[in-house]
Amino acid sequence: MNLRKLVNSAAAAGVCALAMMMSSATQASVVIAGTRVVYNASDTEVTLRLSNVGKTPSLVQVWLDNGDPNVDPGQLDLPFIMAPPLARIDSGKSQTIRITYTGEALPTDRESLMWFNVLEVPPKPSASEAGANYVQLAFRSRLKFFFRPVGLQGNVDDAPASLTWRRGARDGKPALLVSNPTPYHVTIIEAQVGEGPHAPRFDDGDMVVPGGELVLPLSGEFAAGGKVLFTTLNDYGGPVKHEAVVQ
Repeated sequence: MNLRKLVNSAAAAGVCALAMMMSSATQASVVIAGTRVVYNASDTEVTLRLSNVGKTPSLVQVWLDNGDPNVDPGQLDLPFIMAPPLARIDSGKSQTIRITYTGEALPTDRESLMWFNVLEVPPKPSASEAGANYVQLAFRSRLKFFFRPVGLQGNVDDAPASLTWRRGARDGKPALLVSNPTPYHVTIIEAQVGEGPHAPRFDDGDMVVPGGELVLPLSGEFAAGGKVLFTTLNDYGGPVKHEAVVQ
């Protein structure tokens, strides 16, 4: 199965369908239990459940990529095994995907980030559907996949409090510069400087990598005061609010 051709063809078909005012079902049937995957190196394996909430069977294929969404999965050489990599999930049923680390070297002083992919291919249309204005779409989902080595300094839940914040600019406009001295990835979904409805804000969501720096463009000028209110996501995808001083 050529995944890139399948996804590209599905996208092209979707554009044509909209242009021709065709009616089609555009909601994925397979639901993923979770918004991210964390693989602790001390674990033998991690599991992820896929459930088919649709009315027809679906074929799903799963794989990891290293950040390039267009790479051919057959060309990847990542140290993880998916079982099963391809599965049929009947309506109302679920499938557990088991992910096992094979032991090849990954950085030991920081988390590694990869992406977990789920490609859902619906069944072929019936004879009556094929003769109507009907289009099928293949749905692809990508989740962040974190590999967390043993013995990292600090605790992942404390990482947001270790971020340092500075005032800066991007393209001549106000921005926050946030640095991450920890070995953990920190996802920031929103931030604002000061309080009140007119406080300059960042609402686009982004992630600062271990040892990295991120520029968050703001919606307005800096107000008086040096406090930043920000929200991050924890290992379970839940929002956690924080406060920090802007240097």
